[in-house]
Amino acid sequence: MNRPTIGVLIRFKNSAATLPTVLQRLREQTIQPLFILGVDTGSTDDSPALIKQAGGRVIAWTQPYHHARVLNHGLRHLHTDLVLVLSSHTTLEEPDAVERMLGAFADPRVACVSAKWDDDPFYSDSITWDELWAKGLKFGSIYSNSMGMLRRKAWVSIPFDESLVTAEDYAWAIEQLQRGQICKRMKLRFGYERSGHDRTFEFARLVFQFSRRYRLRVTWLGVRGSVQQMLTAPFMRRADSAPPSLHYERLKAWAMMRFTAASSFSGR
Repeated sequence: MNRPTIGVLIRFKNSAATLPTVLQRLREQTIQPLFILGVDTGSTDDSPALIKQAGGRVIAWTQPYHHARVLNHGLRHLHTDLVLVLSSHTTLEEPDAVERMLGAFADPRVACVSAKWDDDPFYSDSITWDELWAKGLKFGSIYSNSMGMLRRKAWVSIPFDESLVTAEDYAWAIEQLQRGQICKRMKLRFGYERSGHDRTFEFARLVFQFSRRYRLRVTWLGVRGSVQQMLTAPFMRRADSAPPSLHYERLKAWAMMRFTAASSFSGR
């Protein structure tokens, strides 16, 4: 059988400091992508030239930045079987990363695969709807558009939801799972330089929203457990303890969703 074609989609803005390493790591891969497409969201530095020097093409996004809209815009211009979506500050640190991701798609039910953020064993490395239904939603990644590969025809059937301000990858993965597809996770070494504002509240609010939409429970500490952690965290010495602000933002998101649900019910 012919090997599926692979394209790379990179969103960027003034990323000249990080793109050289991102592109170098792509050049070092044992399997080379057929095409690199950069979506320029407003650069004033040499970022577009770097993409072009690597043999890629650059298209412009002139509207205000929006995760889902920019991704959909880029994917409409890429026509490979598989698309590796990378942030302009995400580097694949293993030369066989693309090859290993490609291997995950041997199963035609696989819609996407992405690197794990951590070693949390809550979800398996091959997530199905049955598993999600049994375990519930966590405030964590199932699939990530910072360093993930997707089957383009799965995106054609379900583009990223442009009504969402963030977590478009989480919502897309849930929808794929509900339709009988599989989302895989893989342990890969990568470099990632986080930028932008803290989105803890926005992400938590959307997780609660997804739980209502799909009738899935949210697996978290709950109100009592979150309050306890928020009050005791300053006195704990463990390096892995979550900061009080994280629990506060999740509680705020939960309260907002409860208020919204109550207002909707009373307005009927």
